[in-house]
Amino acid sequence: MTISLATEPTFSRVPDGDEATGREAVELARAYGVPLDDWQAAIVRGVLRESGGGWSAAQAGLVVGRQNGKGQILVALELAGLLLLRECVLHTAHAVKTSSDAFRRLVAVVDSHDDLTRLVRRRSHQVGMEYLEFASGARVSFTTRSASAGRGLSIDRLVVDEAEDLPAAEVGALAPTVFARPRAQSLYVGTAPGPTHDAEAFTTMRRAAHEGLNPRLAWWEWCAEWGADIDDRDLWVRVNPAVAAGRVPIQAVMDDRSILPTDQFRAERLSMFLPRGSGPVVFDAERWEALTDPDSTPARSIAIGVDAPPSRDAATVCIAGRRADDLLHIEWYETQDGLGWLPGWVAQRLTPHVRAVVMDARNPCAELDWTSAGVRPTLAGTREVVAAAGALFDAVADEKTRHRGQVELTRAVLGAAQRPMAGGQGFGWDRKAPGSSALLAVSLAVWGVDSGEVRKPRRKQPGEPRRVSAGRTGSVTTQWL
Repeated sequence: MTISLATEPTFSRVPDGDEATGREAVELARAYGVPLDDWQAAIVRGVLRESGGGWSAAQAGLVVGRQNGKGQILVALELAGLLLLRECVLHTAHAVKTSSDAFRRLVAVVDSHDDLTRLVRRRSHQVGMEYLEFASGARVSFTTRSASAGRGLSIDRLVVDEAEDLPAAEVGALAPTVFARPRAQSLYVGTAPGPTHDAEAFTTMRRAAHEGLNPRLAWWEWCAEWGADIDDRDLWVRVNPAVAAGRVPIQAVMDDRSILPTDQFRAERLSMFLPRGSGPVVFDAERWEALTDPDSTPARSIAIGVDAPPSRDAATVCIAGRRADDLLHIEWYETQDGLGWLPGWVAQRLTPHVRAVVMDARNPCAELDWTSAGVRPTLAGTREVVAAAGALFDAVADEKTRHRGQVELTRAVLGAAQRPMAGGQGFGWDRKAPGSSALLAVSLAVWGVDSGEVRKPRRKQPGEPRRVSAGRTGSVTTQWL
């Protein structure tokens, strides 16, 4: 069975294997009144793929917005654990309510069928310590997570619900529970994390899936790309498979859009991951969003920052300048393949409003023929590069800058990673972080706005008439650069 194009995940990676057990689990769930959409059934079959006498995937992850039916998938897997596989399953959640709701969902299925009820040997309804145990010894326990949850236990299947909120200490407590079992498996299920979630473990696992770092990791996600139009109803359908399948009305998404804060709607309904670096968070996402001003425009002291990665496969231009209210305006402006286009492109956009064109003296951009283009760049040394990174950091931290919410710049800022420079007395931006070229370019532009060390950028050629450009066609930035 295949799933329809409308409900295909936006990204998936599933190790090869035999799906016989998975198909049996899907049929078992349906026989006991747990209906599964095709996309849900595909996940159950994928999780339970087998190869080499064990599970094809030692770990599996699912990211999808709320109200799409994650719970039905877990019930199907837990029924299979009780009836087909005779497993010891530990189901954990961040919140007590989520854990208890999952227990009640499974109990409702068991108690509505006499043949299942007769198999129950023991049970507990004590909140936070619920469990079902069958006469076969199979058991499913439900608990909330903590730094000590699961310690001393040995289980066959670990279910981590609400995986978007999973601190490292809780991972350390839970991960060893599956080490001693020969056919153990861990399943991490959640939505995209919001700015306040402790999501390093979940985002690390997602990065491993996307980069193919773990051949025994299965992964499914329905995620909108950061910066996508959050009011695009076609997107709503695309990343909510239950809506695409017709089981949940789109009105449910419309209702959430009307009441949820923007960050929460992005995470919980669109599974839109914040751009983040692999290390500690440098810029606060909520503060960055609060600095958004779609109408922001610089009025004076405009500086252009340019950067290219060592691969020289593209170059990026960003600008900064002072607004009429004296706040700093920052903006991504252009990225194109290659480097040769850059000097002439910049030369065509120099006006009296531009006070500097800044680049790192060690960057490939500094090797270009700026003289022939009539451009006099300011080449920044290590001291200036460190000052530029600090200037951008301070401008954001002190809320003295505004930006237009561009995807390119937001990805760069929220994905920023620092690296020590100047003998540990300062920092620069790590090129391994996503969007680092834009981050470096905009930092140099910020430094160029107020620095007294910049050079006049226009190198007038003999007999050349004065040129004024309105900017690139279609740009949100026109008339002043």
